[in-house]
Amino acid sequence: MSSAPELFALEAGSWRVRVAPSLGGAIVDARWCGRDVLRPMPEAEWLARNVRKSACYPLVPFSNRIAFGAFRFGDTRYTLVKNLAGINHAIHGTGFQRAWQIQQTRDANAIDMRLSHQPDDQWPFAFEVQQRISIDAGALVLSLRVTNTDTIAAPCGVGWHPFFPLDTEAGPTWLHTEWSAMLVSDANDLPCSSTLPPQFDALDDTVVDNCFTGWSRSARIDTPHHRVSIEASDTLRCAVLFRPADQSFFAFEPVSHANNALNGIEPPMHVLAPHEALEARMTISVQAPTADSHRSEA
Repeated sequence: MSSAPELFALEAGSWRVRVAPSLGGAIVDARWCGRDVLRPMPEAEWLARNVRKSACYPLVPFSNRIAFGAFRFGDTRYTLVKNLAGINHAIHGTGFQRAWQIQQTRDANAIDMRLSHQPDDQWPFAFEVQQRISIDAGALVLSLRVTNTDTIAAPCGVGWHPFFPLDTEAGPTWLHTEWSAMLVSDANDLPCSSTLPPQFDALDDTVVDNCFTGWSRSARIDTPHHRVSIEASDTLRCAVLFRPADQSFFAFEPVSHANNALNGIEPPMHVLAPHEALEARMTISVQAPTADSHRSEA
């Protein structure tokens, strides 16, 4: 039986954040003024090392699905292992299923982690990625830097998969953001067309699992308890909104490319030459709710 992952606590101002480097470089919980901003990982799931029940995990070197684990890049066709039980695609990259190494520099409000990947059945290109999680200027800041360490050019994508709690008993939660199109999914959960994005009502009443393109890289979440603001770097051109039926959470995922981008869905993944790097950054800040929080415009 494997041991529970080691946790590292970050504390600064009103924030308390716990990180598990050996569990996919994931955030276990993130609290602001004593209240959960991200969905906290249940202790039983932490002990079972179930990273998909964590509060947030990195997406690298690709986001979401690669159809049936197959794609062509250059003159070569690649086949990847289906890395999650019950899903007939390669999904969410490799970083969330690997142990990250802690860098020597770490203080009370930041942690630096590193992951080195060699070609295998989950991803056929070598890369190195650094992730920093910090509490900086009153905000939770996540950054990634992926370097192509292979001898040939390689596709690369990045993002994060943060989960947010829904407290339906206390009141509704609203998402305010802007994007230009929603990718419509087929029966295999793969994009098959695009449409104008719908106007969502309260997330409590929404069921959705779609990628949105032309994202403004800024979003606001108004909950009964606080207002969450998300700001992303230019690399993160898309966002995935996932709110399953009858669940007390949703995910809002800033990502660099469309679902199944390696099979022709746009925007595409970045392509890195040997030694070239791709960087991304996401900032989550929180403030007390305001009088105009509900149904107000972004």
